[in-house]
Amino acid sequence: MDDVSLIERGFEEFPATIALLDRRGDIVYTNRAWRAFADANDYVGDPDSTGINYLAVCDAARETDELAGVIADGIRAVLRGDRDLFTAEYPCHSPAVYRWFALRVVSVDTPRHGSFALVSHFDITDRRLAELQVNEKNEHLAALVSVLASELKAQLASAAASAERLAAVDGDDAVALSQSLSRIDSLVEWGIGIAEHPSTIDLAPVDFRERVAEAWAVASLDDAGDASLRVVGDGSLSAAGHLFGLFLVAVLTTCFERNASAGPSFSVVVGTTAGGFYIDDDGPHPSPAERAAATADVSQLLGVDYDSPHLPTARRIADLHGWQFDVGDSELGGARFEVRGVDWN
Repeated sequence: MDDVSLIERGFEEFPATIALLDRRGDIVYTNRAWRAFADANDYVGDPDSTGINYLAVCDAARETDELAGVIADGIRAVLRGDRDLFTAEYPCHSPAVYRWFALRVVSVDTPRHGSFALVSHFDITDRRLAELQVNEKNEHLAALVSVLASELKAQLASAAASAERLAAVDGDDAVALSQSLSRIDSLVEWGIGIAEHPSTIDLAPVDFRERVAEAWAVASLDDAGDASLRVVGDGSLSAAGHLFGLFLVAVLTTCFERNASAGPSFSVVVGTTAGGFYIDDDGPHPSPAERAAATADVSQLLGVDYDSPHLPTARRIADLHGWQFDVGDSELGGARFEVRGVDWN
């Protein structure tokens, strides 16, 4: 077996797809893996691809795919001898599967036929999927920390206010301060436990009407005044009980705040649907800021200042449960805060 056939045999058996380009960018050789990939993906034409200009294909895609132009320029630099190596990573998704590849281009000099560019494509899908999973877990943890921080700030503010009043008199304020500090301690413990297992939250059956009543009392500061609440429907849903309570408090507090300018009298209806629940008020239509706070993704929510922190907090909690959270117009004339994707028990 001569040296040429040995080298070709090695390329032929190499698991990555390989194409050898001449100085013009024409494909002069492809290996078995290249041809198998073409066959498996219903390539129209000869799966061998010899004679096709690799650079022309990349150039044709420049206007719609910036990376295609970068790859073409990198291959030309190797063919000119301006660089010995060019690498890039790129997606190559099909309708049925997500895929990513690492491209590696090196110069191959031969004494008889001149210089070529050896282009190899390595499947890095498993690595990229693992990276995406890590990023998702990090975003999940960041959302949990943000939710925790929002409630801690509220509890600390309450404790500080009570402490100021305690300077003048003892009694109920002392009890309120003790309760707030105890709540802070339990929140810290809860946050530490969640941070150690950021990819999951514990779901359990949660009584809908009971949690709504509790959240209404918190949001109204136990004094709803002329505001009225009506609950339509009942049942238990799968949720992290504490987070679900925070969600309801966040949205109901938003209802109180957004109706404050219209006076103390307003109505709220909380109801169930086949796949979720809603909270309607009869105040003003939702503002652009309210709609934006509910539709921004987690990366936009973190570190962004909104007029009120309550809706971004509610959105984070919905995301953690895998729910869809939307803000629209209610049948009462005000805003509807609706959640979809809930599992009812």
